[in-house]
Amino acid sequence: MHLRILKKGLFAALMSLVTVNIVCLAILLNNHVASSQFFDKWLHSLLIAWPTAFVCILLIAPLLLRWLDTVIPEQ
Repeated sequence: MHLRILKKGLFAALMSLVTVNIVCLAILLNNHVASSQFFDKWLHSLLIAWPTAFVCILLIAPLLLRWLDTVIPEQ
């Protein structure tokens, strides 16, 4: 049981980190951020978005999975 909780937490951390990095990169490139400011803007964006995405994945993903189990039953 303990290992299962750890696995879910690590999944949420990694998934949110990857997702936030992709989104931050896309937004910064779309906004044509100068290369001299890129790292600072990326880090600032990451520090705001990563905890938000992490909590969302921890709290919302299980609810969505349960809902999908009721909508699309296994056969």
